[in-house]
Amino acid sequence: MAAAAASFSSSSTALIPPPLPEGDGDDAPNWVLLDIDGYMGDYSNATSAESHTSTGKRIQVSFFTARPPQVSHFCVFCPDLGPGGFRAPPKVVAVDSDLILFRVSLFHQKWSTPHGRDYFLYRAHPRNPSLHLVPHPYPNNFKDKDVALLSLGGDEYAVAALRTRYRTEEGVTTPNTEFNLYLYRSSKPLDGWTSKVVSVAEPLRDKVCPLDFLPYHATTKVIILGRGMVGWVDLWRGILLCNVLQENRPDLVDIPLPPPARGNWKLLLQCHPYVVRDITVSLLKDSIKCIEIENFERKLVDADSSRAIAWKATTWSLPIPIVPSQAWHPDCTFDVADITIDPMHSGPLPSLRTTDDNPSKPILPAHLIGIPTMSMDGEFFYLLHKACHTPQTDAVIALDMRNKTLQGFADLVTGKDFTLTRCCTSEISKYLCKDKGRSE
Repeated sequence: MAAAAASFSSSSTALIPPPLPEGDGDDAPNWVLLDIDGYMGDYSNATSAESHTSTGKRIQVSFFTARPPQVSHFCVFCPDLGPGGFRAPPKVVAVDSDLILFRVSLFHQKWSTPHGRDYFLYRAHPRNPSLHLVPHPYPNNFKDKDVALLSLGGDEYAVAALRTRYRTEEGVTTPNTEFNLYLYRSSKPLDGWTSKVVSVAEPLRDKVCPLDFLPYHATTKVIILGRGMVGWVDLWRGILLCNVLQENRPDLVDIPLPPPARGNWKLLLQCHPYVVRDITVSLLKDSIKCIEIENFERKLVDADSSRAIAWKATTWSLPIPIVPSQAWHPDCTFDVADITIDPMHSGPLPSLRTTDDNPSKPILPAHLIGIPTMSMDGEFFYLLHKACHTPQTDAVIALDMRNKTLQGFADLVTGKDFTLTRCCTSEISKYLCKDKGRSE
């Protein structure tokens, strides 16, 4: 994607990272919700690591983590440039295990690199975190969402990207089931970025969910299954599995996702699928979990409105290793009206309405909720709670799928629109110094 045309002003929210609760000591979380849009400024701590940009400028990155539903974040500092040297906020591109790949978009003037971007690999470590400049993929062209990062043990890693190829017939250009697979392996630096054409061995998704008005595959998210296996996920349609470390030309295996719920069909051309769907791989890498939020109307008992949008959630799972013929297993379905809210968590949320079925039972203000994120362990998921037209701050709420309870919430930073940015799940918290230090 093209970088922003202007640098950030000193008043930008990208310069003011939010405060986080004190660390958990020895009880650090196994994973975190990480804001993919970073902040800029000298906020160093025990996680900080330094390197140099492609033009020789010093660069530092620091991470600040907290237990979900708090949103963790990272800060980038270039002492030789200042905020005016950035075209856009630093952005997480991909994560895996103890690694995070992020990019910075800099004003290089006459020392410009291809597309004005540098890519950095951060490796978390309790004593010696490190930061390295990754070779630029130019002239290969792909987007952030196409990129996968693989931690291969020791100091070895790989970066892979899958990009749709297009065919032209009678002057009309359309996507097909062939893709360019780009790969960089740290163990083979002299090879640089390699490229090969891969194709779908047996297209299946059109048999499950035929959608002629959408491309065969549009990557929304990438998941790492282990042993070189990567899944490029189109959250509306399916997963393309590929062993990117296979020396000869690998095939893409098509794993269709459950079809979209009836109430979400109207959204197929109106919004990104991550507004209502998410997918993740468990920490043990023994299953894939998928969730969908479906909106519908419900009659309410209050003086302001007779009807409002309610929602229900459905989850599925698929065991790893994946067998292409194996169906997704429905795990649970629950309605927002079934959720029990602990009184200690209800105060900061907007007024809780009631259903005509049970006027005494409060429900979450469903029309303000979306963008689900599955946890990497347990049976939790997280939703963005938008405080539209209210004085409250936007928040992330945590829901227990099995027990149908609201387990907690965390306010988001004021002034930042989290409907336009996203959070990713990362295990980096397991590898960081437990004494994260204080901002300096």
